[in-house]
Amino acid sequence: MHYAILIRHGESYTNRSGILSRELNKYGLTDTGKEMVRFAGEQMKNLKFKGIITSPILRTIQTSDILSEYVNTKVTIDNRAIESDFGEYNGKKVIEIPDKNREELGMESFESQMERMINLINSYKGNYIIVSHAFPIRCALSYYLELNEEESFGINIRYASMSVINTQQKKALSIGSLLLTDKIKELFSN
Repeated sequence: MHYAILIRHGESYTNRSGILSRELNKYGLTDTGKEMVRFAGEQMKNLKFKGIITSPILRTIQTSDILSEYVNTKVTIDNRAIESDFGEYNGKKVIEIPDKNREELGMESFESQMERMINLINSYKGNYIIVSHAFPIRCALSYYLELNEEESFGINIRYASMSVINTQQKKALSIGSLLLTDKIKELFSN
């Protein structure tokens, strides 16, 4: 892979409800979320990608399907792009979760998510879109920025935001942007 655009799914019903969920088919995109993804798709229209790689969760598959209409490429499900494993807190409201670290809560660690996301990114050659979730994307960006979990707390991965990585140079070129600059678009035009 040369360049990757890591994009978070659009707003979903989990987000509206304040729920943590890794369930595959339960929570889709809201109408607002679909519009957010269409806006991102407009940013990527006429750019060249070898494919779209997506988490197997409904909200990311819906995001990928919308994006594929704009970039005219196939969608591949890859379990390594999946949402965090929330353990016993899957399906719970965020406000119900005790103030403890991920490991104390029995959730998937920052390091585990970073490792699986980097493994995913490195296993594809060419230019790809990778559709995932806020925390796994933050973990991947932290790898390229050489940040630990606490140092990465300020990275905000908004709905349908795009982060661009030069995978050969292991360098983040854009983080959590809703717009792709002409400079970034040029990277995906060849």
